[in-house]
Amino acid sequence: MGAQPVNKDGEAFVYPLEPRDVEASSFIRECYQNEKGVVTPTGMRGVWLDTPLIEVKNGAGTIEKSFPGMLRMFNRFDIDIRKDPVLVFPTLHYQNGGVETDPWGKTNIEGLWVAGEVSGGVHGKNRLMGNSTLDCMVFGRRSGISVADYLKSYKGSNGKLTLAHVKKYVAMLKEASIKTERRAPILFPEYRGKAVLARMIDVF
Repeated sequence: MGAQPVNKDGEAFVYPLEPRDVEASSFIRECYQNEKGVVTPTGMRGVWLDTPLIEVKNGAGTIEKSFPGMLRMFNRFDIDIRKDPVLVFPTLHYQNGGVETDPWGKTNIEGLWVAGEVSGGVHGKNRLMGNSTLDCMVFGRRSGISVADYLKSYKGSNGKLTLAHVKKYVAMLKEASIKTERRAPILFPEYRGKAVLARMIDVF
């Protein structure tokens, strides 16, 4: 919609609609190689996403109409993305997965549907900036419809949905003498910071 990544000096350093890997590596280089990232109080680095430019280019009210969820989310932290840029940095979200699905998000594993970047998607091995929301909305909806149809005729566990598979997994861990402190899957692994990034891309 027109938002432009800029460094700590307000300089545009990358075309905003590059493929994800090009865009993400440009952010990392700007922060850690060129030393032009914004350093946060925790020592992390990022670049500004000039969100106010969206309304400059498309007119007042565009953000409220096109990105109401983001507007509400940032407002919770007293950030008005219509007036203030937001700090951004790539994590692993720019990588596309490779899970093969049918056009309705169904995989070759019984009872598993995926949508968005975990799937190979319609983008091949890469995708352009800005179209992940479209991907998730289209294929997320299709997957949801397909799952609903599947559940109508689901006969496993006498037709009742349970968490028995989780208990079975825990029992298997105990049987194999595997001790773990994990209480749940790691939804947000630690993938920030210079040491971790150095393993992903050689910019140092």
